[in-house]
Amino acid sequence: MALRTSVIVNGINNLSDARYCAGMGVDIIGFNLKLDDPQRMQPETLKEIAGWVSGVQLAGEFERAKPEIINDLADEFKLDYIQLNTPYLIDEIEEINRPVIQKIFINKDTVDSELLEMMELYSAVVDSFIIYSDDFTSVDETNIKFLKQIAKQFKVYIGFGLDKNNINATLKQIKPKGIGLQGGHEIKPGLKDFDELQEIFEEIEEA
Repeated sequence: MALRTSVIVNGINNLSDARYCAGMGVDIIGFNLKLDDPQRMQPETLKEIAGWVSGVQLAGEFERAKPEIINDLADEFKLDYIQLNTPYLIDEIEEINRPVIQKIFINKDTVDSELLEMMELYSAVVDSFIIYSDDFTSVDETNIKFLKQIAKQFKVYIGFGLDKNNINATLKQIKPKGIGLQGGHEIKPGLKDFDELQEIFEEIEEA
């Protein structure tokens, strides 16, 4: 299956999600490797997943881990990308030996010019940005103009507020590098409800 835009699915924590995403043409699947998070992906599970999937790139999601620890884990698990879910110093990002996807948050109090200035500084050292929001629950007229401006200047993934009803309009109007979706927990081992992901994949499947 081929998709019309690049797709990252974060929070993969089981083989069912990983194999499903690989089969659907997802480009990157991300794993929670935050050192102090009780829901952190266990090494044996990640190694099992990496051994079972093909045709999809692997990303580790980190917060506050030192660059040397990130590099060690990237080598151990053969990660293709590093996703930083909190801001790092530019000097620290330069020490990371994989392409970096930087997570960016926007909300109703975001000062557009300040965020654009920050992204301009980081754009020289990161591969791309993935944009999230705690305030906005949808991509709509309240934020689409700003998102369009960001996507015109930088390689961005839209990581919030997407569903089957607005995905095509979002891609057409904003023209991002891609979209970011979220994996989830299995109902029980081997059983997973893929309805929400499936609805979006069906909308962006190449004809």
